[in-house]
Amino acid sequence: MKEGARQMRRKVLVIDDEENIRKLIKRLLERSEYDVKESADGEQAVVELGRSHFDLLICDIRMPRKNGWEVLEAVKSSPKTSSVPVIVLTGMNDDDDMLKCYDSGAEYYISKPFTPSQLLYGVRMMFGEVEDGWKA
Repeated sequence: MKEGARQMRRKVLVIDDEENIRKLIKRLLERSEYDVKESADGEQAVVELGRSHFDLLICDIRMPRKNGWEVLEAVKSSPKTSSVPVIVLTGMNDDDDMLKCYDSGAEYYISKPFTPSQLLYGVRMMFGEVEDGWKA
């Protein structure tokens, strides 16, 4: 946040069954002034979405209990969450997977492995915080 700004921090829900990925994303985003909550699977994420408001979701596809496709369906079909942007962050990296993510309602797609710059760019783009010439 810019000095003197008194705006609320944006809330991000990170949904991934790999703890090391969740922790990495959490540290990266918290250093960039975002509030981050974690979910280890899609079912836990859907419950969390029913309890709290989030400004952005970062979601893996291959997860136990509810996969990313099921999370996208739940998010985009609910009036409460349908406008929440979703970044899919996944190891599935062929064109058909990417198109299916966009067709399912995802706003952005990042394949693993990813760099911190890629992720921060995607997050900032979802919030309209990317300016010409911006670098992570």
